[in-house]
Amino acid sequence: MANGTLKVTTASLGGAAITAASGTIASSETMTISATTAQSALDFSTLVIRVANANSTASVTLSLGAGDGWSDVGQGAKSITVGTEASVVIGGHEFESARFLKADGSIVFTQAGVGPTSWEAYQMPRAME
Repeated sequence: MANGTLKVTTASLGGAAITAASGTIASSETMTISATTAQSALDFSTLVIRVANANSTASVTLSLGAGDGWSDVGQGAKSITVGTEASVVIGGHEFESARFLKADGSIVFTQAGVGPTSWEAYQMPRAME
């Protein structure tokens, strides 16, 4: 396997089936997630990433790298553990662009542990304000 790159899939409110952009990585490899050309930028308030560990004997640790721009003191990289034959969904209020966004508009995860892990990234529709 090799380092992976995903462009997020945008979900539809119309109820149509979607096919996720997906990829697989192994130990010491990285997964870079970025917006599609149509989206132009990741929207962290609606970004959801699903990671599944297929290994039946070992968990993996994902390190989400700190962003290139300003970040609050004490903020930066984040570690996330994915148990054996388990999945995690990454998103929520601690998942913020000021903390994790790279200068090129992407976010980068590095995996420690055998894996393999499979990845899906979705950009949910925004509610009307």
